[in-house]
Amino acid sequence: MSDTPSLNIALIAEQRSTFHSKGYSEEECAALPHNGEADTVLTTLRGLGHHVTLVPGIQSLVKHLAAGTYKDWDLVFNITQGFHGPSREAQVPALLDAYQLLYTFSDAATMALCQNKAHTKIILAHHNIPTAPFSVISRKDQNLSLENLNHMSSHYPLFLKPVIEGSSKGIDRFNKVTEPAELESAVKKLRSKLPDQDILVEPFLSGRELSVSILGTGVQSCVVGVNELLWQNPRSSGLEFASRKSKCSDANMLVGRNDPGLMTEPQVKVACQVALDAWRTLGCRDAGRVDIRFNSDEHDAVPNILELNPISGLLPGHSPLAKSAEENGVPYERLLAAIIQSALTRKSACYS
Repeated sequence: MSDTPSLNIALIAEQRSTFHSKGYSEEECAALPHNGEADTVLTTLRGLGHHVTLVPGIQSLVKHLAAGTYKDWDLVFNITQGFHGPSREAQVPALLDAYQLLYTFSDAATMALCQNKAHTKIILAHHNIPTAPFSVISRKDQNLSLENLNHMSSHYPLFLKPVIEGSSKGIDRFNKVTEPAELESAVKKLRSKLPDQDILVEPFLSGRELSVSILGTGVQSCVVGVNELLWQNPRSSGLEFASRKSKCSDANMLVGRNDPGLMTEPQVKVACQVALDAWRTLGCRDAGRVDIRFNSDEHDAVPNILELNPISGLLPGHSPLAKSAEENGVPYERLLAAIIQSALTRKSACYS
């Protein structure tokens, strides 16, 4: 049981099956809650003593708001990722703010900011938080002019990724390029996959990659675990970074290291502080992850922010936040209870 009094909680979560039934592919649904995730969160919240109503996505939420059935909700536990639009993760928080409902995780402004990797990097650079230099190739620029990327020429190899995307969508071997000819080819391939996306171009960071799990808000936030991504036989597989293929493969191309000893390493401690600085600067709340990659394998390598995940997967045994927290002494039930408690601290200040 939780120390928090019993609450009426609305759990808002999309169902992958809904989108599959409409003809969307598994890759198109990659950012949605994993199969079984909503049920696990619901069961755990009930196990903590709360009364939980499942609201399957934004359209169902709109019906509750229109009907007034939301008035008995003490808290909304929001794990929606959204599906349409460049600020899709911000859509549910914006509605909840409009109706003055208390909810978990970041507000609409932070969700929209973190959804856009280029905007995120501009803010990080302004605050002197390390992130790689970058350029953006607009989706409207159909005639790729490499002259516009001349200032990146000294940074080869380069890495390309969609500006507004997650879950390694659009990422494969071709995204790492070593010369201008490969760059032009990679742009064409990425545009064919995601024609409505701008493309972020930045130096390829060759060092280790970490996903830092954070619990709490502002000065109360702390690191609760670190997951290091490790690639099996990267030379033979051609993959040394997270891709849809490596995440979906049954061949253990990509594995994670979550053991507590990881957090004692000096290099990792530096990365954790960078992650906390970014988390607090962008106004992230309650729980989530910050993804970091070092610029080399040297002992003095710099940890660069790749992206912030202000809303993160919560499937036990699979999602890095849940896995790394549990490995470091924060079991799943306590993680969800702490998320709720973090959100409740905003009740008196924002929802009187």
